Amino acid sequence: MLSLNAFLLKTQDLSSTVIHTNSVVLSYNQLQQEVLKTVQALNNLDIVENENVAIMGYNDMDYIKIVLALWQIKAVPVLINPKLPVNEIDEQLNSSTCKLVLISKNNVSFPTKLNITTITYPLAEVKNTNDLELADELDPEATALIIFTSGTSGNSKGVELSFNSLKQSAINGDQIINHTKNCRWLASLPFYHVGGFSIITRVLLYNASVIIPLSQKTSSLADAFIKFKPNYCSLVPTQLKRLLEDGVQPNEELQNILIGGGVIDKRLVFNALESGWHITIVYGSTETASFITALTEDEMFDKPGSVGKTVKPNQIVIVNENKNQIPVGEVGYVTIFSTSLMKGYYDNERDTEAKLDNGVYYSDDVGYLDEDGYLFLESRKDDMIITGGENVYPNEVENRIIEHPDISDAVVFPIKDDEWGEIVSAVIVLNNNSSEISLSELAEFLDENLAHFKIPKKLFIRNELPRNELGKLSKASLAEMISG
Repeated sequence: MLSLNAFLLKTQDLSSTVIHTNSVVLSYNQLQQEVLKTVQALNNLDIVENENVAIMGYNDMDYIKIVLALWQIKAVPVLINPKLPVNEIDEQLNSSTCKLVLISKNNVSFPTKLNITTITYPLAEVKNTNDLELADELDPEATALIIFTSGTSGNSKGVELSFNSLKQSAINGDQIINHTKNCRWLASLPFYHVGGFSIITRVLLYNASVIIPLSQKTSSLADAFIKFKPNYCSLVPTQLKRLLEDGVQPNEELQNILIGGGVIDKRLVFNALESGWHITIVYGSTETASFITALTEDEMFDKPGSVGKTVKPNQIVIVNENKNQIPVGEVGYVTIFSTSLMKGYYDNERDTEAKLDNGVYYSDDVGYLDEDGYLFLESRKDDMIITGGENVYPNEVENRIIEHPDISDAVVFPIKDDEWGEIVSAVIVLNNNSSEISLSELAEFLDENLAHFKIPKKLFIRNELPRNELGKLSKASLAEMISG
């Protein structure tokens, strides 16, 4: 049985490897010693128990050491995306009541406007750790992390995940992953997002190892596949698309790639399968501590467009606006029961009460379950377009648009209209070898599969869409792009 003591480095085979980088191979025993040195350095900063401490950095060995050392002294790591604008970072630091920010000296600058202490890491090395011992058992319900939602609409919230949330997420996901001690995970997503951090927790709990490439760029991932031969990794669709476009081949040892986040083009999935990539489509969120549904390779041909069935003991129920369950096949709001659910949003009782009710998480996703229990997502609740009294789910229209052979990416959104209230509009990205496409040509293509009121009435063509590193769209940047 997995123990939370794994997060304190007390259950692993100390001789086995835990971290691979281009320059370092580290055993669990060596990591223990490095973490204890970091603990000693943190003790000199007078950090108290349960204090929230922000970390700003990219994937590297020192990031892992800082997190583990904070756990040793029972402080709470607050993971901040260093790519965010300063005002958003300041907002997150304020809302999480951090008094200290640990900033990677290798690749991060932070001209904060706050009166807050900033210290670079790696911290000054402590030579003697003979008097230090690893911490005792963790409290399962204590807050392990605060991770912010992506906030593409400008409303990011700090999600509190307990140690038990992290553990249960790994246990549930293992039904799909089937970890062994010899598993090698590629750190292909940023650690400051839940999909990337979950790689660390799975590695620690299952005595496995993590491969840290130089970056999440296509070239670095391709090099890591060749040099380190990982067994598992997680990618967003944009990463997979770029790997395929560059002709990158999976290494023979690569058993499974988890694909989640953003619109997943069915053509991309089937092209990847034909090229030898072993894929599992997953769905989850920061609030669920990673994925809670999975669509395996064997199921993709029978259920194209689905994000899979729930991984036990997770459960999904589709409800209406009154929170009453609705029949199979009807579109409604996705609610989730999971043993890995968040504790709540940090210092945000109103949103916590709105989203959590008796162990059920009320997501912002809209979709339906088919007769076999497979989940199909239509949209986000706030994204629904009401045009002339008709409801339009953007995801449905986007999925149809990207089936056009000349279109590689698309987003559908409303524009206010005096006559209709809102009209359906779209921004598309054309394939490299494609010429212009007109609104009438697109409408003719969509007319076969979509009701007339769902077909875009305005069309914009751009070179790319403003997506973040997880493939999620920035609404603010989209609005700026259209207005410009």
